[in-house]
Parts: sequence; structure tokens; C-alpha cells
Amino acid sequence: MSGGSHNYIYSMIEENLEGQMQDIEMNDLVKDFIKVAHDLEWWDSSDNCEENYRKTVRDFKAKWFGNRDERLIKYIEESCESLKSELTQMFSK
Repeated sequence: MSGGSHNYIYSMIEENLEGQMQDIEMNDLVKDFIKVAHDLEWWDSSDNCEENYRKTVRDFKAKWFGNRDERLIKYIEESCESLKSELTQMFSK
């Protein structure tokens, strides 16, 4: 069995909080943080190497501590496309 050094906390976060934050941005942050917590647990349990964990942390920081405006624009564009698709389906019926 892999992991376990942190009592699979990443799994508990995933089961209880992923998709439950009532906020698109926070849902994405939690999902990405689960990856960080998973890789930390696997590294601390000697099931994965430090390099993998450090890369996951770098990727997380680059996304979440970088330019928020780009991320918000992406959310707006995705929401508009989803609404456009939904409305188009209504008119085509």
C-alpha cells in the first residue's frame, strides 16, 4: 500500500471538499491542493521521490501565486461558453 504517513489526509480532503466550496476558483484550488497533499504523503512514505513533490509544489505556486487575472478571465470565458451552449440548445428544440 502506498502513502499513509499523513493518514491519507489528501483523500479525506478529496472526499469531503472537492467540488463543495460553492466557488469555482476555490474548487479549483482545492483540487490542485489535493495533488500537493498527495505527493507530500507519497514522498514522506518513501513511495515517491522528493523531485516529484517539489515539481507539484512549483506548479501549484506558479498557478495560484501568479497572475490571478488570467485565471479569472478563463473562468468568465468558460462560463459564457457554457451558457451560450445551453441557450443555443433551448432555441434549437
